[in-house]
Amino acid sequence: MKVLFLGNSHTFFNDMPQIFKNICSEKGKNVEVAMLAHPGVTYGWHYKQFSDLRFALMWGDFNYIVMQQAAHSPCPSKDETLKDAGKIIELARKFNVTPIQTMPWAEKRNPEHQLNMYDIYNTLSKKYNVKLTVAGNVFEEVLKNYPEIDMYYEDGEHASPYGSYVIAMAAYAAIFGESVKGVKTESYSNYLPGFVPINNKEDITYHLDKHKASKLQELVDKFSLKN
Repeated sequence: MKVLFLGNSHTFFNDMPQIFKNICSEKGKNVEVAMLAHPGVTYGWHYKQFSDLRFALMWGDFNYIVMQQAAHSPCPSKDETLKDAGKIIELARKFNVTPIQTMPWAEKRNPEHQLNMYDIYNTLSKKYNVKLTVAGNVFEEVLKNYPEIDMYYEDGEHASPYGSYVIAMAAYAAIFGESVKGVKTESYSNYLPGFVPINNKEDITYHLDKHKASKLQELVDKFSLKN
């Protein structure tokens, strides 16, 4: 199986697609990942790079494309998101690639923004018959009820290693329809902003607290089972 991650810095932070691949390996699934992601870009921007996106979908032999819209600043309108997402979804399906939409999360300073995100992406899901991940649902639940688990990077928008762990688990649950209970909690490959690996070969790991990670697994399962 091959999965393409399409998005922006929220997609590539903490090497999230690699975390997803690690989870797949732990679950006994042979999955390859690739990524088209640039800082701050929208679905509209990706669609304008039509040759890159079309070539990847046509020749990449992907089974799934996991999509992540810019959800903070800039924050495209509902109409813009629905229009541009629809173009990408149509293109993906033309090449027999199944789209999966990431549910974004609100800024830490503005949790009320999550309601707007639910409106946009639940509408998108129904309009185009696309499955949603539960990343944003878990971020909201943790912020409200488990503040000891910091899901955010220091800017309050991007994901911490715990946040990226949830995003990856949510993608796994959406694609495979399986529980993430028992997924490894010790460490994951981790990209640290501003860090330049020597010879690009150093592997960065972040040690996740076992109890916090287990709670996040429980929440991903809880929300995924509702879908």
